[in-house]
Amino acid sequence: MKLDSLASPFGSQAQQTKANLLKQKKTAIFLMAAMALAFSYIITKDVVVPSWIMLTAAFMGGVVLFGMGIHNPHVITYVLVAYLPFSKVLVGDFGGVATALNLTNLLMLFIFIVWLSGKYSEDEPLWLSTPINAPIILFIMAGFLSILRGSSYSAEYLWFAVIEFKRWITPILMFFLVLNTIKDRQTIKNVVVIIIVVCTIVGLMAIYDYMDVGEASLEKSRIGSIAGHSNSLAAFFNYYIFLPFGFFLLNMNRSRYWLILIPFLIQFRGIMVTFSRGGYIAFAFGLYALMWFRSKALFIVLLGAMVFSIFNPILLPPGIRYRMSHTFTKPVSYTEAISAPEYAEESLDGSTRGRVEIWKGALRMIKEQPFFGVGYGLFFPLIRHYWVGGFSIDAHNTYLIIAAEMGIPALVIFLIIILMVIGNTYQLYQTTKDPFAKALALGFLGGLFGLLMSNMFGSRLDSQEVSSYFWILSALVMRLHILDQKEGTAVLPKVKKLDTLWQGDEAVVL
Repeated sequence: MKLDSLASPFGSQAQQTKANLLKQKKTAIFLMAAMALAFSYIITKDVVVPSWIMLTAAFMGGVVLFGMGIHNPHVITYVLVAYLPFSKVLVGDFGGVATALNLTNLLMLFIFIVWLSGKYSEDEPLWLSTPINAPIILFIMAGFLSILRGSSYSAEYLWFAVIEFKRWITPILMFFLVLNTIKDRQTIKNVVVIIIVVCTIVGLMAIYDYMDVGEASLEKSRIGSIAGHSNSLAAFFNYYIFLPFGFFLLNMNRSRYWLILIPFLIQFRGIMVTFSRGGYIAFAFGLYALMWFRSKALFIVLLGAMVFSIFNPILLPPGIRYRMSHTFTKPVSYTEAISAPEYAEESLDGSTRGRVEIWKGALRMIKEQPFFGVGYGLFFPLIRHYWVGGFSIDAHNTYLIIAAEMGIPALVIFLIIILMVIGNTYQLYQTTKDPFAKALALGFLGGLFGLLMSNMFGSRLDSQEVSSYFWILSALVMRLHILDQKEGTAVLPKVKKLDTLWQGDEAVVL
């Protein structure tokens, strides 16, 4: 009886704590979903709010939000995560009263200040080291060097280049903010669920916009939504669409997890209405990668389905079939495409053939300045001297534009970052005993391969509305590795590579 009387208070206290955490989780997700829905309504309905109302609401909301954030800083992180995809359309710049004064920067600044205050630290140093830190810092340094290199281009160049490069590094800085401030599994779960919910809402926005277009030409029917361009929107979906699918694949025997196919299918429909050929290819690439990591048997089945659909294209969704059919202006057999690539190139439609010519011009530019590049942001004005079109145009390829503007070493560093994220995500998938972390890692792996392919067809990592979640998820993967090490829940033989993260109970500091 004495033992029971001693145990019951502790048992009830633990149950009460667990119930409170669950309640807080549901409340946070509900509020962030409501906020995202409000943003989506304003955007899709083109709601015009008078500036004085916007400023008043922003001020009052900011006071309440930051007041809550003092006691619970993670609230600010949740708001930032829910807001980021809408930040291009709803800038939150307070009427443009000052440069760089916008909602994204204010939220990040608040998190940064609280981080420096030590409120997040607990038993850790302020700055955690991971294998990805050094390559990221080197890439940022390479970017600033490329700005200095291009500073002789014109008097207005320097300020323009700094502003443009900020679009690159703002999402990158979120990696360090999230890594050093999100420190428990429950907060990680909340952030991941918010990401899935927001991406689903963006999918619904794309579907609504497409329904509202009505009868129109192909170009006018292509939906850009929160990204402002159809190809960028397709990339956004391809980066994150596989997150819910990862949870489904690991829990197919549990009926409630079949409901998580709904967010996946909504986002897939979102990709469809972009009519982005690169988006379709990136989705397929990510899906095959996901299946390969999950089950070789499922991969073979999917491969067989692909071969069957090639010979029976009528089985493909009409929109995808129609869009992909425009790649070639005259029939080209697979044998001709391999044995006579110059004939296949001549058969490409104008858009695709133009991209091939731009890529050739980019290679010429890289050949002239292979080590340091021509200067950040100068690809667009200078490419007219290198390709047959003779006018300024985007590279339509992240890898080529990095090499052309920042140099081949910078491209190598960038690829190392992506490959290290893939390696650490795969390692987490293989070693963690946390079911949530395993499903997150599997879904993120699919998105990473979708990212690799998406950036073959455009610059899709230089804007915060598209790429921020990539850096946030990368940070969460590294944090989950650290938690597994601290808690001793990882499969030990496969985590020796992470000795640089933790030695004993203390984090290694740079």
